[in-house]
Amino acid sequence: MSDDFGTVNVRRGERAREIELLRQHYREHRQALVKLAGEAPTEYLSGEYQRLIGDIDSALAKIDEISGTPSSSPEPGSRPLITPPPAASDAGESAGAPPSARILMIVVAGAIVLAIIGYLIYRASGDRGHATTTTTTAIAETTAPSTIEPATTATPASSAAGLTASPVVLDYGTIRKGTRATRQLEITNNTSAPVSFKVARSQCHCLLYEYKETIPQKQKETITVTIDGARAKAGPLQESVDVTSKTDPSVATSFQVTATIK
Repeated sequence: MSDDFGTVNVRRGERAREIELLRQHYREHRQALVKLAGEAPTEYLSGEYQRLIGDIDSALAKIDEISGTPSSSPEPGSRPLITPPPAASDAGESAGAPPSARILMIVVAGAIVLAIIGYLIYRASGDRGHATTTTTTAIAETTAPSTIEPATTATPASSAAGLTASPVVLDYGTIRKGTRATRQLEITNNTSAPVSFKVARSQCHCLLYEYKETIPQKQKETITVTIDGARAKAGPLQESVDVTSKTDPSVATSFQVTATIK
């Protein structure tokens, strides 16, 4: 008689431990769902997470109903032992199937919930990846025209213009990083009056100019252009520089500077 009683206690203890482990498993997934719901990118996903939280709460309630212990009770081993009525205990031990069937149903439901959670996480990750790809493509399309803009400014100035540059292109070849290279060009004043002009600042901020600001009518002025390799970025350099009258913007010309900084 004492041996049978000891066997029953062992079985009850094992079942209590299994139920407690299952309860802890559900609690961990509930905490994960609460975090996902707070970080959900859309209202739809947040609602789905909240629905799953409700399913887990229902599963915890069923576990409490089977075990007769509320989910807020202490950890196994620290709470007092609750002895069920003899009739219910004998029936449960003799049948054995109903509690096990309920536990099996809860485990199956938990597996379904985990599968749904995994699908929602995968879907949310896919939506974020698609949004990142779309943003990157939009940025690339927006910035692409600026990368080829210097190549479209190499059109020589017309001989009928108020100012003309010769040569139109100053090719410096290869310049070592940290060194300087100098070239010269001539600006011709084709008008019948003196022209005070200015040379636009380069985009790379690495071009230095030396010149007189006024060109007499029908005369030429030399501009010395120096590339400061210490300021220039490594790689191809292509700049279009505007030369414009200070008083009449229509009297203008331009020249191009090309080099490779290594």
